[in-house]
Amino acid sequence: MGVRILGFLLGGLSLLYFAVYAVFAGLTNTFTYFWLLLGGFCILLAAGWKRAARILRAVPMPVKAVGGVLCGLCVLALGAAEIFIISYGSRAPQPGADYVLVLGAQVRGRTPSYNLARRLDAALGYLLENPGTKAILSGGQGPGEEISEAQAMAEYLEEKGISKERMILEDASVNTYENISFSRAKMEGENPRVVLVTNNFHVYRSVGIARKQGLTRVEGLGASVMWYTVPNLYLREAFAVIKYKLWGQI
Repeated sequence: MGVRILGFLLGGLSLLYFAVYAVFAGLTNTFTYFWLLLGGFCILLAAGWKRAARILRAVPMPVKAVGGVLCGLCVLALGAAEIFIISYGSRAPQPGADYVLVLGAQVRGRTPSYNLARRLDAALGYLLENPGTKAILSGGQGPGEEISEAQAMAEYLEEKGISKERMILEDASVNTYENISFSRAKMEGENPRVVLVTNNFHVYRSVGIARKQGLTRVEGLGASVMWYTVPNLYLREAFAVIKYKLWGQI
């Protein structure tokens, strides 16, 4: 009975989270459907637990052992990934960088989305404290965007008091790899000091990509996200980190 209650509880919470996320953040993030599938699976498993338990008892012990080990390794890998994600996202960079590189995110018309605005606010704080640092604003123009993400970021920072002379626009990239690669081409010097600004859950992977591209003196600066997006973004990012590690991309 305890297992069934737990299954119904987890399933109900997953479905509720899916509904909340869909209403407030939309369904543009395909990983969001994970919560719908998880909720349905938990509820179906709980509803048919007696039959599932009989089937499980019939599975040979070696198969159960292998399955248990694989599940345990998956949990450990996800847990390790989360430790790195959280750790890197909460670190404060050293002052005096040559460049602040702000990674692009969605723009609604000409207005930065919540996540992009938080990145810009974090970059703004660093730029105000370090007047010798230049800003590279990286992001092309996507669907539903009247201007490039780079241009929208420049307008936002200029309104906050950052002069155009301190800003370098990179408006051709469409993903994180290109954000960093195309921006690197606009930097002076062989090994500049760079503070890479993105949302906190994304810092670890972004810094890893930058180091793979030869930016050895790079630090991250994480910006906050809406509280209700945290479970979805951090779990999705853990899977992404594992994938990038296995593929040698970070």
